[in-house]
Amino acid sequence: MKAIIIEDETAAVNSLKAVLQQNSVTEIEVIAELESIEESVEWFRCSSQPDIIFMDIHLADGLAFKIFEQVEIAAPVVFTTAYDEYALQAFQVTSIDYLLKPVTLNTLEHALNKFFLFNPAEREEHIRQTNSAIKNRNEVKKLLIMLADKFYPLSVDDIYYFYTTREKVTAYTFDGKKHPVDRTLDTLGEQLDKRLFFRANRQFIISRKSIKDVNLWLGNRLSVNLLLPVPERIIISKVKTPVFKKWLMQEDN
Repeated sequence: MKAIIIEDETAAVNSLKAVLQQNSVTEIEVIAELESIEESVEWFRCSSQPDIIFMDIHLADGLAFKIFEQVEIAAPVVFTTAYDEYALQAFQVTSIDYLLKPVTLNTLEHALNKFFLFNPAEREEHIRQTNSAIKNRNEVKKLLIMLADKFYPLSVDDIYYFYTTREKVTAYTFDGKKHPVDRTLDTLGEQLDKRLFFRANRQFIISRKSIKDVNLWLGNRLSVNLLLPVPERIIISKVKTPVFKKWLMQEDN
């Protein structure tokens, strides 16, 4: 079972991981450790849902409930916190349990058993519907570009990256031309085929076909080099690095 941990205290992360390894209910692989609301939102926007989420409520940049306001979270959540006053609010989202720190083996296994006590038929149907929605989603194939008093269609296959500065988004094509786009990077990130395009950071969405090579960068980050010049260096954050590597290894069809 794949899990992510959202927690801003290193000691709490290590303690929870140790208890997860000891549990006798199921084998759990922690695929991501996130420290803030910002990192979590960024991760969910470019990653598939895990099977389960372990989430602290008090994070460095606010209460974790703000994550649910910015992205859709379908996976069951086990809240782990030192405070008990948020229990009611926790169960208004996708929470299945509310564990007070320090998390013990008994309380963790109780939460995991609740996870598996959900109606298997309902769980299977949810998985089927989710997979069907992903498979049948309507990715954008062309963008309508406005130039002066004219419109023209631009195939996304011709775009090698999108770049934004001061809320202005520009599409750069392989022929070296620039095209103004009237959509935000957030909107494009949702509408483009995620097999072909990757949201590298706040400034760039890059095409798989545009990548020349990738360099290791400071702080366990990556620097991506494209086939054509770019306005600034493209840096993949530490949080996104494993997701980016996985994306590079995927087939594009």
